[in-house]
Amino acid sequence: MNQLNHKKLVASVVLSITLMQAPSAFAMELLKYGSRGQAVVSLQQTLNRLGYNTGGIDGIFGSKTKSAVIALQKRFGLSPDGIVGPATEAVLNRTVVSGVSSRGAYVRTSNLSIVSIAEKYLGTPYVYGGTTPAGFDCSGFVQYVFRQAGKGIGRTTYDQYAGGRPVSLSDLQPGDILFFSTSGKGPTHEGIYIGNNRLIHMSDSSKKAAYDDFSGWFRTYYIGARRYY
Repeated sequence: MNQLNHKKLVASVVLSITLMQAPSAFAMELLKYGSRGQAVVSLQQTLNRLGYNTGGIDGIFGSKTKSAVIALQKRFGLSPDGIVGPATEAVLNRTVVSGVSSRGAYVRTSNLSIVSIAEKYLGTPYVYGGTTPAGFDCSGFVQYVFRQAGKGIGRTTYDQYAGGRPVSLSDLQPGDILFFSTSGKGPTHEGIYIGNNRLIHMSDSSKKAAYDDFSGWFRTYYIGARRYY
């Protein structure tokens, strides 16, 4: 064996050992359809942050979570069986550390943190003018989440829309703020994009912080996005 091949072999062994020894964001167990518990919650949170829709974060490995796992497995060339075994777990851990999104583009830690923080407040009730976890309005929710991530932004929807950097629809990334208008005179609603055509916002229909698909009503009244990270 020549020196070059020997170095490649050593590097491969070191990488394998590193992945095997890396601390898991999930549990050291096989996760599959029907699994339940905190390990599934962690899996769903990570998949959502990476842009894969699990249908919610409920700790139940159902059909949508399985579909999200299969999509990730296909993206990274793994056997698409929908089971989170050692190989899939290693990819998830490596992806979380490196910040690679489901589209293969680099996603900064800061905007992944924004999504993670926003998810902590799912179910928080809607309160007009609210700016705390006791109750938020749409802009109060977004401002609070960004503040927790260490980024100060304006209080109102108008202030937030006036700041940041404009982002095209084709370039949306998790952590971008989506703005909507029902009046044609500026933004009247907003939410945080989490990837895979999904957002978290203070829902008018459910009167709480919730997930929604970025389609239908949202596309009809969408007026733009801003990036603050």
